[in-house]
Amino acid sequence: MEIVRINVGGTVFETKKLTLSQYPQTLLGRLSPQSEFYDNRRQCYFFDRNPDIFGPILGLYRTGTLHFPSFYCGATIKQELEFWEISPKLLAECCLQNYLQYEADLQTTQTLNQAFEEYELDYTDEECRTSNIKRILRKIWLTLEEPSSSRLAKVFNYIFLVVVIASMANFTLESHPLFRKETLSNDSLLYIITYGDIRFFKELNLQNPKEIMFGTTKPVDLLRHSEIVTSIFFTIELIFHFASCPRKGRFFRSPLNIIDLLLVVAMWVTFALEQDLEFLVKNYELVRFFLVLKSLLVLRLFRVFRLMKLYSGLRIMIMSVRASIRDLLLLSMSFLVASLFFASFIYYAEFYVSDTFSDIFIGIWWSVITMTTVGYGDMYPKSTLGYIVGGVCAFSGMLILAMPVAILATNFSDFYHKNKLREMKTSLFDQDGKKEETLSLSRVSPINTNDTPPVTVKCCC
Repeated sequence: MEIVRINVGGTVFETKKLTLSQYPQTLLGRLSPQSEFYDNRRQCYFFDRNPDIFGPILGLYRTGTLHFPSFYCGATIKQELEFWEISPKLLAECCLQNYLQYEADLQTTQTLNQAFEEYELDYTDEECRTSNIKRILRKIWLTLEEPSSSRLAKVFNYIFLVVVIASMANFTLESHPLFRKETLSNDSLLYIITYGDIRFFKELNLQNPKEIMFGTTKPVDLLRHSEIVTSIFFTIELIFHFASCPRKGRFFRSPLNIIDLLLVVAMWVTFALEQDLEFLVKNYELVRFFLVLKSLLVLRLFRVFRLMKLYSGLRIMIMSVRASIRDLLLLSMSFLVASLFFASFIYYAEFYVSDTFSDIFIGIWWSVITMTTVGYGDMYPKSTLGYIVGGVCAFSGMLILAMPVAILATNFSDFYHKNKLREMKTSLFDQDGKKEETLSLSRVSPINTNDTPPVTVKCCC
């Protein structure tokens, strides 16, 4: 019986050669006197590793099961398995969670670091060293693109937030009659519709107050002037943003930049058309084009997502949705199948009721509204069998929609917690860096103006 002596960090372990041969593909299973770890003087194998962790490793060869105490970090377990050349598949089920959780946490941390600490587009150090213009453009680019790059960038993004809120307020207020002034009285409108030759007014529906308001009023001067100011701001911002972009070919790969371009064009075209309302209303096709451009202005709400780099919570919410995209696709498929299922059932359950569910498409609308527990009440069953189908549909909707909420909440909580740790770590390192810089300055000996020796400042930190 051959005994093998293994010295791990000063602690000697003894076991049988036969025991180690249980896993010949591992480092311990291949030990021989010719190994680089064999110490001829001590007649043992020496490994400069932690002896406390070697106990569970040796336990694998003795019992056939690899267990680690729960207080060991997943990174430590991974490093030991890699050194001893042991497959993670040999980990016991009760200990596998720590290892897999470490892998998941590592991936989450890497995702956060890439999102918050690495700039997707930036000028290279070589470009900034060789060109003063590139250095200035880089400063402008980071100010507009990365709020965390400087204090000026953060101030600009707060200004951008105020302008976005003002733009959204303008868009909302101009739809209210209180913030519009009359340009044409109702009597004049009725006369033009009756005797005039302007097609736009002839197409107006007098029963629709929104059409009448649009045809006879325009926003008050304060809103119009505010709209001009915000349009000028966004136009200048887009020009500087594009001009300072280090890779202009990739600038419009971002959906937000495309939306900014569409909004700037739409705002100035609609502004130009509104300067001559008489010409506008005489050309009915131009009115349609004007309304399309006006509808595009609702996209200004997407400018809020430009601020997700300023507010980490908003960015984490987007990252959580991306991390849950497969689960959301599964939800969508399940919801679609369930909608078709209950739509078909309610159609045939109400087949002999003449005034409900004329086709399955109406049934799909009803099943979507019922499963989401909105319940408009525009369509509802009237037969006993229809009541049963409706009850099962509502109950199924709660079950289907409840599952992805937990997944989204878990992913958001995970990202949020890891980001808080990342921010605390960054803040701590910044403070330590400033403290170290202060201490290094204090260690510099002052100019000696007399014969006394210089004072040496010692740090006890």
